[in-house]
Parts: sequence; C-alpha cells; structure tokens
Amino acid sequence: MRFLLLILLFLTSTVLLAEVDHPLVGAYPGTSIKSYAVTNYAEIVLPLNKITDNAEFSSKSILGKHTGHIYFIEGEHSPLQIAENYLDVVKRLGGKLILVCRSDCGRNFSDELLKSRHWTRNVFLSMATFSQGSNEHYYILAQLGPDTHPTYIQWFIRQPYGDRVEIGQIISEPQQLQLGLVTISPEALSNSPGSSPAATSLGPDSAKGGDHPLISRYAGAKLTHRTDTEYIEVRLPTGIANNNKQVPHLTLAGKSTLLHYEASKDQSTLQVFRNYQQALKDAGFNILFSCEHQSCGDEQRKLLWQGSPDWNRFKSYLSNSNDKDDDYRMLTAHKTVNKQDIYLSIYVLKASGSTNVNIAHDIVELSSMQTNRVSIDTAYLQNELSRSGKVVLHGLHFATDSASLLAESDTALAVITDYLKTHPSQQFYVVGHTDNSGSHSHNIQLSKARANSVLQALIKQGISTERLLAEGVGAMSPQQHNANTEGKAANRRVELVLR
Repeated sequence: MRFLLLILLFLTSTVLLAEVDHPLVGAYPGTSIKSYAVTNYAEIVLPLNKITDNAEFSSKSILGKHTGHIYFIEGEHSPLQIAENYLDVVKRLGGKLILVCRSDCGRNFSDELLKSRHWTRNVFLSMATFSQGSNEHYYILAQLGPDTHPTYIQWFIRQPYGDRVEIGQIISEPQQLQLGLVTISPEALSNSPGSSPAATSLGPDSAKGGDHPLISRYAGAKLTHRTDTEYIEVRLPTGIANNNKQVPHLTLAGKSTLLHYEASKDQSTLQVFRNYQQALKDAGFNILFSCEHQSCGDEQRKLLWQGSPDWNRFKSYLSNSNDKDDDYRMLTAHKTVNKQDIYLSIYVLKASGSTNVNIAHDIVELSSMQTNRVSIDTAYLQNELSRSGKVVLHGLHFATDSASLLAESDTALAVITDYLKTHPSQQFYVVGHTDNSGSHSHNIQLSKARANSVLQALIKQGISTERLLAEGVGAMSPQQHNANTEGKAANRRVELVLR
C-alpha cells in the first residue's frame, strides 16, 4: 500500500529533482541551472498568438509530463544569439514552429501564460514578467515528433539586467494516465447514514453573562465575549454589497446584545449554520436574508459598518473583513415576541480546518424610546448628535399622506428651535423619511416636502435659512423592517443630520 501511495503522489504532484538537463535538448553552453522541476500527467496551456493590438489571448490545453528548467548565463551572450541557437535546434530536429516572439509578444503575454496556471505559476514565477519590460526578450514555441503524440518545447529568453541572460524551458511530452492505483472495498460501505456528533465541549466560558434568554449557544460552544448596551444603533444586513460597495441593511436602535462563541474544530460551518436555521424556523422567526460563502461577497461586515463610529464592532474575535472564498455563512431574522420586535444576525466563520468555528449573535430588541417617544428635550438632541451626528425629531406630526404639520408639533418645534439657537455654529440637513407604502417617486416627493415643512417652520422661529438644507430619501433608509405597523411608524420620521 505504501508503494502505491508513493506512486500516486509521484504521478499527481510537482517533484523537485536533481539538477539535470532534459535528454532531448542539452543546456546552452556556459549556463547554470537556477531551478528545475517535473510534473506528471498535468495540464498546461500553449499560446497560439501574440496579444498585441488588443488581441485576445488564445491557447490550447495539453496533458502530459512537463519538465521545466530555468537557466542563467553571464558574459557576452545576447538573447538574440541564444534564441537563434534554439531555432536551429528546432530545424535540426525537424520540428514545426508554432509561435515566435521577438520582443513583441505583448506586455500581458507573460501574465496570461505563466501567472494564472498552477504548475507554471509555481515553477516559473521568476519569469512571469519576461514580456513586460523594455529589455530584449524572445519566446519560442515548437512542436516535435508526429502529430499523433507530439512533444512541445517552449523557451523564454530575457536579459533582466546587466550582462545576465535567463532562459526558461518547458518540454511537454505525451503521457498516459496510469490507473488502478486506488483500491475499492464495496463491503465497507455503510447501509445507512450515521449521525454527525455535536461539537466537543471547549470547557468553561471565558466571558461572563451567559447566553441571551431568546436563543441558546450551539451545543458544546464556549462563550468568549459578551457586550450589552441598553440603547444603541445597530446595523443588520439584508443583502450583499452593490457596485457602490453599499450593503443593504436595517438601522435599528434599541437594546443590543452581542455575543461571540467558539465551537470546536470538529464541526463544519454547514452543520452549525443549518442548526441555527432550523432552530429559528421552528421558533417562528422570519429569515430576512441569508448567504453562504461566495454569495456573501467580499468584506460584507467591513462594508456594512463603514462610516459608523462602531466600525470595529466585532473586534479581534470576529474580524470585520471576510473574503468571498472564506468558509463563512450568515443570516438576519426577525420575530415579534410579546409585542416586542426582536431582530438578530448570526455569523458563522471558520478560518481553516485546524481552527475552531467562530459564531456571533448580534441581537437587537427595539426599545420603546425608538417607537413610542412623543416628545423631545435639548439634552436628548445634544446626546444623539454627539453620539451619531444625527437625531430623530420625535413629536413632529403630519396630516396623513401630507406635508402639513399639525398643531401638536408646536412643542417639539419649540425644543428644536431652542437647541438650534444655543448652537448657532452648527449646520444641518433636514432629512425626511417614509415607510415603503406607495411608489418610490411618491415617497421621495413626500419625504422632501415634509423635511421642507420643518425647515420653513424653523425659519419662522428665527433660524437662519443658510444653516438648513431639506432633502428626502423616501423609504431607502429604514430604521426598522416595514413588515409590521410598528416598523412602518418608526420609519416615518424627520431627522437632523450634521453637515
């Protein structure tokens, strides 16, 4: 068995061997071998054209044994002299020239040929820019032997600096795949699927506070961080980043509980994630958004929190960045429990097969401060503007589907005026928001009209028009989900935003 495994490894891997020339073509006189490698039954590409004048790179793939050398020589040897000698080799062997470049392959030729292919990228990395410089360089591709099983030779010749010339050589020979190296034992097949075990317990928690009463940890996981905030603004994603690197999200204010767990490395993110999906579904949660691996896009959490004072929300235990190829899954869900709206996001990430599974719960319980506040004071305005640079102007009331301010708004307008007069250097956007009822164009028009009504009311109270600019964004920046009455009410608002 060991012998078979060694043969299999030899046939499927790149092997670094003793430094010898290929028996078909000897080294150019005076050269030394810089690197040498052989791979068996692998795929590489052969170029079929130059890529000058915006031509597309054209190639064909071949399978076989590939022997690669990089030689170097110093002294009075020009790249042209060496190239002409290799062209003579092709002639003497009765070969056929497929492609010859004389410093005119195109700047991107070497990238296409050497950087994007596994074996050649690894072995010929030092030659990967041979066609990009202004120095003299040559490329030769030739076919030797019969068309039924041809051998191909590639030469890359360049003078990177001084009197040093480097020569890359790849000889590709036809080769049949050897099969029968793996044994099969059908009698060892299971008749029924077994159950995957729960995570091995990682021991006692390293953080205090335990689980949130709404949702438990994954079995066997260890709590490493818990942060509770009585009232804060939290962003929960509802989609992946668009072309402008903006992540669709809910901006929610209320009680926040952020927890981080580690589950043991014997678990997959798939098993962990499916458990959360099933548990939330069984509990009656509505899954607003979920994604896995590449469907989550690059740097989802980083883009979600960019521009926020809480930009490093997950700190060192769950980096804000994620690559689309990471073993990463996440979801956002909502449920109304005892007339209380609760939103949460679950993040599951595993850096590699040898690391533990990272799990984060980001839970927001919408507070009465956000949905039921009917009056404001200057302290509230000061605190919110200092904290986030914007403030919801509670206590403003409009006629239904209208921009007309009702008389019961006078108390709130007096407080806002008092604050603006005591902070004369501050300038603001007055921004109107709506729920998602009606058309987009109608909501944009209504939200801007309401913002302008507030602006005009403040001007009548003696506030300078140069300090205020009214805009409307319709339903494009909700505080809560528009799926219920409470969420719609919270989303219909006017805000002051510092300029």
